[in-house]
Amino acid sequence: MPSKRESKPSPPFLLNSVDPLGRPIDPAVLSIAQEIAPQAISYAEKLLGDPAVCLNLFEEAAAAVSATVKKRELAGRDAIRDVRRYLYRTFMHRLSQERRKQLSSKTSSESLDERQGTRRGISSLEMSLLLDEVMAACDKLTQEIALRRLEGFSWQEIGTRYGISAHAARVRFSKALQRLRKALKARGIGG
Repeated sequence: MPSKRESKPSPPFLLNSVDPLGRPIDPAVLSIAQEIAPQAISYAEKLLGDPAVCLNLFEEAAAAVSATVKKRELAGRDAIRDVRRYLYRTFMHRLSQERRKQLSSKTSSESLDERQGTRRGISSLEMSLLLDEVMAACDKLTQEIALRRLEGFSWQEIGTRYGISAHAARVRFSKALQRLRKALKARGIGG
């Protein structure tokens, strides 16, 4: 007779091989997604409350990562170094978008300024355009460094790839962030 302390192993988390929009999920990405889904979706449920929405967002993220993996492969570019981290970041981005959408529909009578406690709000479109402006102001190497870092490469890997030290790569990335902060401040957003 099993003791009360013994627990049954949880059943494997089952994801579809296509997302809700019908886009396929690469088997390698699906395997990684199966591993991280329980924790990621559990976290998302705490924010959104609806497990079905969370699962759909996770499958959409997995399909988006699969598409990126395939595009990079077809273009002859390096593979994403840490697919697990890339998938998790993609899911967190989608989760954040969904959370903002829920908050805006829930409190449509409140202004964006009041909800965020800022002097002036900024839409995601404005933020995207601002980010594009800042990236356009950066040289090609800094753009590549920022892209590689967001893909999950370590500073050492980035430095080796571009023939610079890890510290130099980190400094270039940091300076790009400083430019973004200044641009935000100039528009009255943030500190």
